[in-house]
Amino acid sequence: MKQVTDIKKDSLLQGESKNIEYKERVPEDSQKYMKSVVAFANGDGGRIVFGVEDRTMRVIGIPQADLFQIMDAITNAVTDSCEPMIIPDLFVREVEGKSLIILEIVPGMQRPYYIKKKGLVRGTYIRTSGTTRPAD
Repeated sequence: MKQVTDIKKDSLLQGESKNIEYKERVPEDSQKYMKSVVAFANGDGGRIVFGVEDRTMRVIGIPQADLFQIMDAITNAVTDSCEPMIIPDLFVREVEGKSLIILEIVPGMQRPYYIKKKGLVRGTYIRTSGTTRPAD
């Protein structure tokens, strides 16, 4: 896990797209973002930025004291929930003096990727524009 600091807000916060999604916080139920993880692996890759309101792009941040515990939980959720296994890259970026967790997923080489709990047919997702959708 690497830490990058002092990034310009404009280069990170450009709105949701095919390759980027924002979450105000890390949901307790990891399935709420696992669809996007699988969709990114099935497509061109992408990033989930935790600590930013997706509608307003307002930087909320993640509490500094919780950063590494949350990052471990995200890593475990991704590696345990997806098939074939997806190995995420996680790092911290400072924007407006607040810490954001960036979950980066590279395009997968063993497609299709899916959520184990849902199975291959119901658990395979793709990314279209700024949305995650079930694959046909």
